[in-house]
Amino acid sequence: MKTGKALWVSGATPGSETDDGPWESEREAASPGDHSADFISALFSGGDSRIAADPRTGLNKYLCPVVPAPNLICVSSCTASPISVQGFDRAAAAFSDIMRAATPVRRARRLAALTDQIKQRLLQYFGAGALARVILCPSGTDAMLTTAMLMAAERPGEPLTAILPSASETGTGVPLAVVCRTFDGPDSGTPLIGGAGTTVEIPLRSADASPLPENAVNDAFAAAAAVAKGGVVVYLTHGTKTGLIAPVSPPHGVDVVVDACQARIEPETVAAYLRRGWPVVVTGSKFFGGPAFSGAILFPLAQLPAVVPHPRRSAPREAAGLGTALRWTAALATIDAFQSLAAGMAATLADRAAAIERAIASNPRLVPVGGLRAGGPGWAGVPGIFTFAVRDPVDRGRLLSAAELRLLHERLAHMGVLLGQPVGLGSFGGLRIAIGARDLLGWQGDGCLARVFAALEEATSPSRLGDGR
Repeated sequence: MKTGKALWVSGATPGSETDDGPWESEREAASPGDHSADFISALFSGGDSRIAADPRTGLNKYLCPVVPAPNLICVSSCTASPISVQGFDRAAAAFSDIMRAATPVRRARRLAALTDQIKQRLLQYFGAGALARVILCPSGTDAMLTTAMLMAAERPGEPLTAILPSASETGTGVPLAVVCRTFDGPDSGTPLIGGAGTTVEIPLRSADASPLPENAVNDAFAAAAAVAKGGVVVYLTHGTKTGLIAPVSPPHGVDVVVDACQARIEPETVAAYLRRGWPVVVTGSKFFGGPAFSGAILFPLAQLPAVVPHPRRSAPREAAGLGTALRWTAALATIDAFQSLAAGMAATLADRAAAIERAIASNPRLVPVGGLRAGGPGWAGVPGIFTFAVRDPVDRGRLLSAAELRLLHERLAHMGVLLGQPVGLGSFGGLRIAIGARDLLGWQGDGCLARVFAALEEATSPSRLGDGR
């Protein structure tokens, strides 16, 4: 594998590791020199270690550069995406507007006005203006943490049990965040409030990685809730790492928080959850392809009187800073473009989904892994995340582990194709191809999927996989 600065950051046109041929692009990638270092620094400020760029490569831990990379084929919206050209330009304009203010006080006022505009726009998109208050957070995991602290504030001193899907389907930091513990850095796991709760993780897949029946998952959540001590909070994940929804029917008599961080959800569904009194956590950095990361809580107005009078206790980075506002501004460039066309996107997504499923099935080295079953009205009822395992080139009866797939994931990125990060599926792992809003809007151009599978064909050949092990 090549080392040093990534091809799409250095300005080269990636086609393969040997640069056999260029990928098409609709526009040249922006150079960091096109905007001030202050803007780039501000754009990725206020987050955690996941968004920090490696000074050697210019990439964060998800292999995303800090500037647009239209030459990089991205089907990684289930994990993270580089900022779009449109989003970069909009965020840069917002930054310039704030910095043109003559004094720090005026700059703070402009940032506050921008933050309010983002909140109102999110309420408008989700049809939740009369249902919720928006709290902006630096990431989806931060939003989960802030929600957990709000729920804990409703019952000061009472132990809480958080019941949620297994971390392999939600994220390594989520089980810590939902019990009010630091989830990143050297203090990871440290309680942020007295009497931090306990977690119960519910598996969603069988030993062969096939999704468990919905009724079995519902029953498992109900059984865990029945024996839990103290207050119980069930986390309904509407769109896991592999596209599942669980539990479809949460237990009765418990608090429910909806983790919709993937944002692969119809606005009407969000509104329905809010009407039931369930907070909904969303991001602009998954389906909508904004830069990593940007989170938001839509907290039901009916629930606010129960939690606001109680002390909040230092929810980390709870106030929306400049970086959070700029990243959300970039994500809104996609949301604005997508909203006007969303009604007709189901057919487009279904066509893309069928093409991906055919391509995975046509490569004998790839093994499809079940995800969301198509159903329900609108585009969100169509699967948008496709998980597949990879056969060992020597022992074809064995599937590569998540650790082994990380090497393949990096190799593909150096070939100019960024997939969703590997996920653990028990004894083996899976890579993911995700269709995001930017893909449906055609911002990556025609032929994107053909290039993805051409790269997979090359990278999974026995000679290439053998060299990388």
